[in-house]
Amino acid sequence: MQSLMEYGTVADLLELDARDEKRNRMLLGAVTEAVCLYLDRNLILRTTTESLIPYEGINITPEEYPVRRIETIIEEGTGTLIDLAPHVKLRDISRPDAHRQYTLQLERPCAGRALITYQHGYEPQEMPQLIQATILEMMSDRII
Repeated sequence: MQSLMEYGTVADLLELDARDEKRNRMLLGAVTEAVCLYLDRNLILRTTTESLIPYEGINITPEEYPVRRIETIIEEGTGTLIDLAPHVKLRDISRPDAHRQYTLQLERPCAGRALITYQHGYEPQEMPQLIQATILEMMSDRII
């Protein structure tokens, strides 16, 4: 699993001993897993495909967030492409409200399920400071 923070940054901030690098990298991986499990979402930038039932036929809430880009939305029954409503814009990652889950509105009602493929998550340098602080605290608790 890719770490939520660069190892060099963690090592510098916590003044980790280079002789224990292998152990410390393993601990950083364990902390990354623990944070992702606790938050119940994937934080590392990746692409996901989900099958969702739109609420009221037009509202979808992707499970993973922050949503960075919508690649496709397909009505499963017909195979027809659906766009987001013209007024719906994905939130810029630099906005504080981009770091929470939110509902997206489709351009038109979808009968049945919608298959959505989208990019979500963070690059390590974009990780919210609250998550970074948690990682550092958890790492320092595990370093003997």
